Amino acid sequence: GSNRRRAVLAKINTITGRVRHRRADFCAQTAHALTTANALVALEDLRTRNMTTSARGTVEQPGRGVRAKAGLNRAILDKGWHLLERALRNAARTTGTRVVLVNPAYTSQTCNACGHVDPKSRESQAVFGCTACGHGDHADVNAAKNILNAAGHAVSGRGDLATRRSVKRQPPATRARMGRSSHAARTAGIPVL
Repeated sequence: GSNRRRAVLAKINTITGRVRHRRADFCAQTAHALTTANALVALEDLRTRNMTTSARGTVEQPGRGVRAKAGLNRAILDKGWHLLERALRNAARTTGTRVVLVNPAYTSQTCNACGHVDPKSRESQAVFGCTACGHGDHADVNAAKNILNAAGHAVSGRGDLATRRSVKRQPPATRARMGRSSHAARTAGIPVL
């Protein structure tokens, strides 16, 4: 309860507040970039709260690997996955982008080429080699392709697959054409707002 302790806590709070604001700013900028460039954003439906539960256990049955689990929990919460999802949904409201959550089960064990599911296909953290067809890829790229396929393709009204922003088919009306059309509408007795 000393004054020095209060001063140190105030300094720590300032630094952690700065970190929190930088994380929120990064998520907002990333969400803006993703939603303006894409019509569909697919995310894994990760339950962050369930993933970061304590491994401490009870007095009768203490948990194993408690320090490692605490470090993993800290790393997961430090990334701000849920904050990025919220920022994407917020940015998608203004751009019309669809944000789809995909069940993450077996996305890293499924071959994107043939659809075969085998835990042995995930050779290491970074290498994926299908045991059925021999397809090889970076493990995260293979999982991302599976997530995108599971999300389905958004088909816009303009007929494309909406992998990027659709190009308008008709050019916007110019001022001269708008003036003539509203004049013609008034002479025909149609009210123009």
